[in-house]
Amino acid sequence: PVRYYIVTGGRGSGKSFAISTAVMADQAEADYNILYLRQTLVSAEVSIIPEFYEKAEMLGFGDILKKGNTSMLNRVTGWRVFFKGIQTSSRDNIAQLKSVKRVGLALVDEAQELTNEEAFDRIDLSLRDKGVRNRIVLSLNPTAKSHWIYRRFFKAREVAEDFNGIRGDTCYIHTTYHDNAQNLDGDFLRLAEECRETNPEKYRNVFLGLWKGDKDGALWNESMVSSFRVASAPALLDRVVVGVDPAVTSADTSDETGIVVVGAKRIQGQRHYYVLADRSMRSSPNSWAGAAVNAFEEFEADRVVAEVNNGGDLVESLVQGAAGKRIPYRAVRASRGKITRAEPVAALYERGLVHHVGTFPVLEDQMRNYCGRDTEKSPDRMDALVWALTELSSKGSSGVVL
Repeated sequence: PVRYYIVTGGRGSGKSFAISTAVMADQAEADYNILYLRQTLVSAEVSIIPEFYEKAEMLGFGDILKKGNTSMLNRVTGWRVFFKGIQTSSRDNIAQLKSVKRVGLALVDEAQELTNEEAFDRIDLSLRDKGVRNRIVLSLNPTAKSHWIYRRFFKAREVAEDFNGIRGDTCYIHTTYHDNAQNLDGDFLRLAEECRETNPEKYRNVFLGLWKGDKDGALWNESMVSSFRVASAPALLDRVVVGVDPAVTSADTSDETGIVVVGAKRIQGQRHYYVLADRSMRSSPNSWAGAAVNAFEEFEADRVVAEVNNGGDLVESLVQGAAGKRIPYRAVRASRGKITRAEPVAALYERGLVHHVGTFPVLEDQMRNYCGRDTEKSPDRMDALVWALTELSSKGSSGVVL
């Protein structure tokens, strides 16, 4: 007798297999349509649908299902499982999702990628057909506690992150690789144990599927961000800057290019700052340059600020080339460590002057966990944020060197 199912777990926990199997069993006799959702879904035909059909055959339902490019038809009942992305490459896809009639079950896989709580609400409220047991499943690998799913379903309800059971209208299911050990390769189990010994915090998050909290040695903590978060920025900002921290290469294993948009406005004699968007990506130089220019135009920014330690003049050439015209641009060079550069920016957060407009889980995760150790992965999004806020908070910066 619940509406929501929150399924959390770490790597190897078996949650995706279990959920898809349960959905297939449900669909065999369902008198409604089912939505299988991800934040983005490039090609269901070559990825998700084959995986689902495999489960159907295992359960003995293969003969009654017909595979399509973006859906699967139940030949007996006439109802379908639709595989869709919540967001397309340029905009959200909610209107198209709502066009599917008589949906009784919506499954959001990799729900940690859904950072827009409003988008979830619109999906949630679209499940309202009378006579249907309307249900929503959120399946995820937990990220930072700043994520709306944690705040809404765990913190606000005082539910433990590893709770199993029903609380109000929600069923919580938490699983780890220990629950699925009989189906896992020995090398995977060995890697998990090594991680437990060498990096306990990573082990808790990646393998035990627990939410990330504040980290000793990091400049930011959750309250510094969440306490001053806002739903929208003021109209007519004084300045808007796009901060860019370019990746050196564009391979699948390369760092991301950080692209963060920040605005500023003086309110009652005090300048406040608003983090408007995180457009960071792992892509080719032309693609990230295009994304930076798109952000510049979308938010009517007055400058792009980019670190050029690794790219030099090439970075500006890429940005100006993507724009197709001359746009305001400033090159900045890093001569000090990331923590040292970030300290003045963190001080602005401590004073309550920086406001995140909505949530940015990956960016905020980097902020709350980066400690400046040599073994840590480069915090590209955090770097882009620091460059943008440094530009906005500096007095007449010219060729900033930090």
